[in-house]
Amino acid sequence: MKKQILIIFCFIFSLFSCRSPKKEISQTKFLMDTICEIKIYCDDENYGQEIIDKVFKKIEKVDKQFGYTSESEITKINLAAGKNKVKVSSSTFELISKSIEVSELTNGAFDITTGVLSELWGFENFSKKTSFVVPKEEKIKKSLSLVGYDKILLDRNNQVVFLKKPMMKINLGGIAKGYALKVAKEMLEEYNIKKFLLNFGGDIYVRNNLDKKPWRVAVQHPRDKQRYICVLDLFNTSIATSGDYERYFFYEGKRYHHIFDPHTGYPANNGIISVSVVIDDPVMADAISTAMFVLGEKEAISLAKKLNAEYIIVKEENNKIKVITSQKIKKYISEKYF
Repeated sequence: MKKQILIIFCFIFSLFSCRSPKKEISQTKFLMDTICEIKIYCDDENYGQEIIDKVFKKIEKVDKQFGYTSESEITKINLAAGKNKVKVSSSTFELISKSIEVSELTNGAFDITTGVLSELWGFENFSKKTSFVVPKEEKIKKSLSLVGYDKILLDRNNQVVFLKKPMMKINLGGIAKGYALKVAKEMLEEYNIKKFLLNFGGDIYVRNNLDKKPWRVAVQHPRDKQRYICVLDLFNTSIATSGDYERYFFYEGKRYHHIFDPHTGYPANNGIISVSVVIDDPVMADAISTAMFVLGEKEAISLAKKLNAEYIIVKEENNKIKVITSQKIKKYISEKYF
């Protein structure tokens, strides 16, 4: 679900050093309906490739678990909506539980039950779509009756999930990539990889305990793919961006994107066109960037302060770009274009 953050790498090696630098090994795959990249540094290239292969195999399982295939636990939950409780794995249960916690924290701005809206508006399997229309008002209102995280029942003792109403759908697109990042980062840490970058469709986690060189992450300008808003120097943290510029369509001259306001049934429309969040937990970064996009400037900033998250909010006002940042994130900005 989301955005594209571009990565800029700047590695400067001394010409006079006689030490062999660690080898850079990278690989990309198309998973979770987006491009996923893993880049690591280690001594042996073959060993490094083996590690990356193992991580990607795990992420493939995550994709199947939370996607829309017949074997997905999310598909099984959705098919049983209003009928039966579904026993799920501990990881699925915990991620749904975490999603509900974020919903409560954000007064419903983040809500995984907007799956029915994604389907109605044509954003499911977006990469395969060729045409779009704005749904009729009555259909949107009907779909809204199926939206609401309070309609998800969890039974922790039996590890089961139940959706109260038939035709309800949950969609973990706003948090699953963050979860996948967490899984991948923990695996790489277990393999003692001290320097790596994970970029799963613009949700990013970077680590560097190897040298003093930061990873340089460029935040995309939401209205010009050839430009950046800024470049951040980051070491051991995550950054996620939610924006209206990756999955959208125009209808009668108006832009409609994939980030829905669960209270209206329409794409969020408060002037915000991009939100980037920097926080250590990649799961929270993913979910909170979505919530802040929906909340609007004032409430978004209040939420970020509550969570000690740093942010870059981009708004469009009268066809002009306005950028609002947290105070602390300014120390990470190495290049500024606003």
